[in-house]
Formats: sequence, structure tokens, C-alpha cells
Amino acid sequence: MISLTGLRERVDDDIDPPSVLVISDRHVGSEVVTALDRGTDACLVTDRDGVAGQTPDDTRVVVGDERECAVLRDAGAQTTDIALVSMQTDRGAFLVTQLLRTQFDVETVVVVLNDPQHRPAFESVGSEVVCGSQILATELERTVETTLQTHETA
Repeated sequence: MISLTGLRERVDDDIDPPSVLVISDRHVGSEVVTALDRGTDACLVTDRDGVAGQTPDDTRVVVGDERECAVLRDAGAQTTDIALVSMQTDRGAFLVTQLLRTQFDVETVVVVLNDPQHRPAFESVGSEVVCGSQILATELERTVETTLQTHETA
């Protein structure tokens, strides 16, 4: 499993400046592209105006159906170094992943999964997997522990 910190380190170390394509119909996409935008050639692909509107003005955004080859081509999928896919459904993420791998020959595709049971399907097509539920559980646990420690010392 690769973390977002690991993704940043990989992107920063490999190519200068690396091209990162973030494909998402969720607000996590705008958050990630905003965080990566410094020092990268980052582009967000989304079909949601609300997601597109959450990025800084200087961030490149392509609004359109993430599952269409023409939209991915307009975003530069054919020359991207790494793609991050985070969709509301794992089925949609799998379709986008397949397009990136087969139509655009994107070597590194990182997918944020909703259901950890889908991990084998994504790994079978050579994707790196970040499990959203595991990340959320870890963050919630950290927050609860911090809150309990704060109450104990008060």
C-alpha cells in the first residue's frame, strides 16, 4: 500500500517536474491536486463543478466524464507520469484505471478504494492501492486517542 506521503516522495524523486493526473468525482481529488500542485505538473479531471471549484485558480482542471478517453486525453493522460484515481464507486475507479493502463499506457496508477475487498481486482491490473476506509479508521483512532489524552491531562 502507498500513502499520500509516499506518493509525493515518489513523484518528487522521479521526474522534474513530474506530471500527475488526479481523476476524481469527490472532494478528495481537489484536496490532493491542491497539495501536489506545488512542484508538480498536476491536473484534476472531474465531472463535478463543485469539486473543480475547490482548487486554486492556477490549478489545471478538465471538467468532463472521467470515463471517456477524449476527456482523459484532453487532460494529458498520454504523457502523465502517475495517475491517482479516487471515485465514488470502485466500479467507476476500475473502469478509469483500465482506460489509463490500456489506452494510455500509464505505468503507475494509484487507486483509492472504498471497499477493501476489491483490492485483489485492482492489484491484478497492476494498480497500487490506498484503502480509504483504512485511512479514515486510522485518522479517527488518532483523533479519539488525542481527545482522550487531552481530557486525562485536563
